[in-house]
Amino acid sequence: MSKDLWFIGGVTAACAVGAGVIGALLVNRVRRVSLILALVVAALTPASALAFALWFNLRVMFLSDHDAQVTRLVLGLSCVPAVVLAVLLGRMVLADLRAVTAQARALGDPGQPAGTTPPVTAELASVAAELVRTRERLDASRRRERALESSRRQVVAFVSHDLRSPLSGIRATVDGLRDGVIADAGAAYQGIDRAVDRLSRMIDDLAELSRPDVEPAPRVTEPVSLSAVLADVLAHTAATAASQHVDLRAEVAPGLEVDGVPDELARVLDNLVGNAVRSSGRGGAVRVAARRVDGQVRVAVEDTCGGIPADDRAHVFDEGFQGGGPHQAVSVGSSGLGLAIVGTVVAAHGGRVGVAPTDEGCVFEVSLPAWTDAARVGARTE
Repeated sequence: MSKDLWFIGGVTAACAVGAGVIGALLVNRVRRVSLILALVVAALTPASALAFALWFNLRVMFLSDHDAQVTRLVLGLSCVPAVVLAVLLGRMVLADLRAVTAQARALGDPGQPAGTTPPVTAELASVAAELVRTRERLDASRRRERALESSRRQVVAFVSHDLRSPLSGIRATVDGLRDGVIADAGAAYQGIDRAVDRLSRMIDDLAELSRPDVEPAPRVTEPVSLSAVLADVLAHTAATAASQHVDLRAEVAPGLEVDGVPDELARVLDNLVGNAVRSSGRGGAVRVAARRVDGQVRVAVEDTCGGIPADDRAHVFDEGFQGGGPHQAVSVGSSGLGLAIVGTVVAAHGGRVGVAPTDEGCVFEVSLPAWTDAARVGARTE
């Protein structure tokens, strides 16, 4: 190899190293300002190394001015596409980065739109796809948390409402015993004992639900003697009916069984019978009938509340409903949760509940699937 080639190679290598070092320093500095500017510097770095090497070598080789101008012109024009491509690439990458930034920002703000234009760059598109999956998981987690909180609040409200019924029964029974109205004191004491047991279970439920890290316990169904549950409800409601001079009578067929949760079914019947007694008013009458019809156990509670306006019948099982007509099937001053609890629990048991007008008031009818041998085989935990 001739000395000229060694000289040209050495000069070119030195220019390349120098331009590379300077270009790296500039890129590191300007990347904090603009990605596009950093890409332009990166594109011009090899062109600058080539320009310096040619300039030095051309001077040493004593080329004519015309040849040197042609070389510089060709070199300069060749740099234009590199700069244009660097700018275009920078704009595309910045657009992709903005899309990824929007998706990352949306992770912490559920109401923030994540953007509809996905990144084009393969690496950024992968990051954006992972952000989308992360957001979906976070949204699902938020929905579960809201549903859990809503469920907890509903259960707390329902249990708080149901605390009043046993307390009212205990108070009426105690008043009846004190006034000598109740003849069978033993049965009255048993009714008080059952009411206290219910209160204890409800308070335990409230204490458990007050813990934010505890989910509601699963519903465990079992064969329930609705005849026995209804007998207990009638026993502790009798004192309240007597204190308000309400004629409470019942006709309950023996051996009525359903698949359900005993405490929940007791709440349904307690709310229906208690509400009928309160809404019938002094001197009213309440009739309770329970029988099995076509594979269903039907419980009808008829009162003398005066009736429910036709417009209100479709809403009596809505949470917060308290009646709007001159006659109210929901006792005045109530929280409007009693019949809402009835509707919710009956639906959870796969049953139906409805209300119909009568001559002196209305009748509430609950229909639940009867417990059969087939159901006994398929007993379940929900």
